[in-house]
Amino acid sequence: MFVWFFSLLVVMINFFLVFIFFCIFVLLGVFDSSWGGGLFFFDSLNFVFLSFMSVFVLGFIIFFECVNSLIFYSSLVVLFSVLFFFSGNMLLLYIFYELTMIPILFCLLGFGRQVEKIGACYYLIFYTLFFGFPYLFIYSSMMFFFNFIYYNFFMSYEFVLLLSLCFLVKFPVYFFHFWLPKAHVEAPTSTSMVLAGVMLKLGGGGVYRVSKSLSFFGLEFWVFISLVSMVFCSFICVMQSDGKSLAAYSSICHMGFVLLSEVIMVYYGKSMALIMMLAHGYTSVMMFYFIGEFYHIAGTRLIYYLRGYFSVSLLSCLFFCLVMMSNFSFPSSISFFSEYVVFNFGSSVFFFCVLFLFFYYLVSFYYSIYVLVSFMVGYKVSYVFEGNFLICLPVVLMMYNFFWFVFVI
Repeated sequence: MFVWFFSLLVVMINFFLVFIFFCIFVLLGVFDSSWGGGLFFFDSLNFVFLSFMSVFVLGFIIFFECVNSLIFYSSLVVLFSVLFFFSGNMLLLYIFYELTMIPILFCLLGFGRQVEKIGACYYLIFYTLFFGFPYLFIYSSMMFFFNFIYYNFFMSYEFVLLLSLCFLVKFPVYFFHFWLPKAHVEAPTSTSMVLAGVMLKLGGGGVYRVSKSLSFFGLEFWVFISLVSMVFCSFICVMQSDGKSLAAYSSICHMGFVLLSEVIMVYYGKSMALIMMLAHGYTSVMMFYFIGEFYHIAGTRLIYYLRGYFSVSLLSCLFFCLVMMSNFSFPSSISFFSEYVVFNFGSSVFFFCVLFLFFYYLVSFYYSIYVLVSFMVGYKVSYVFEGNFLICLPVVLMMYNFFWFVFVI
């Protein structure tokens, strides 16, 4: 195990070798290999796929990012995230969960351009640590807590609630989400991509770990929270003028749907939650990438000024159109099939879900089409080199890639 970490430190000076190292590491998980003396364990293909997505996002960042420091901090976040997914005990799970916050703080404080970045760091620190303390208290009160990677035994509802709060902050769901828009607005483009594509999946992986202890008790509360998160944040997206803030609240909407899939306790629920997280990871990464590129071109993130690109760059318009189609779950995207399955099963268990999901789909379709039309129609803007957007092709293909269903369904 220490040989692997030493090798990682040696090749850290070459980020391409770091990417190759992560690819080999995830490949071991695909082949169902286990190593590390019980500290790291490939126990589920769900975490292998999430690790693969994290490594894929890192490769995309290495390819387009010019600042080596941002690539280094992004590599650290991906390293801690992969170790989080493959942690063999719950203490290491918590350690790597909290360690991902440190590189993000360096990126915010070191590369943020406004003084509001200090407030965003305060929000990130206090939300993460305040809701993480109950997690440590519970584990210090339990025996053999070093050995459990799953909670397949019954606990009281209060214990499950306190354990879930630690991970729901990184989901995030409504009422725990205030740090995310502030961090996204102040962060550089690559940091926003890591936040949306990697860090938000830590909450999903943590809820995977503790969801076995729910035992069908109190599910109505979690279902209601997820539905409220989806609908409220959809209406908030309509009122946003900043493109980054809109993409951040759109991430909260989609992760609310992921929470609904994980706690609905029906057939295919956990699998469709994985597909949603993969679709959201690639889609949100591309949204923040396009918004960051347009900010470098136009000098603003206001949606009103992101216009006229249809007459300038047809290739960028095509890719951006595919990204927004995936954002509102257009048919042929993998997010559409996962949300369709959860909609069918969820409406059969809780009939009131239909009303919430109707408003969610209606409003999310509206703001996605509004952003798309505002981007394409209008006066001409400065020239855009289409070759910059050719690197988006692999990520766009992953949003419409049905390869995942072969392993999940």
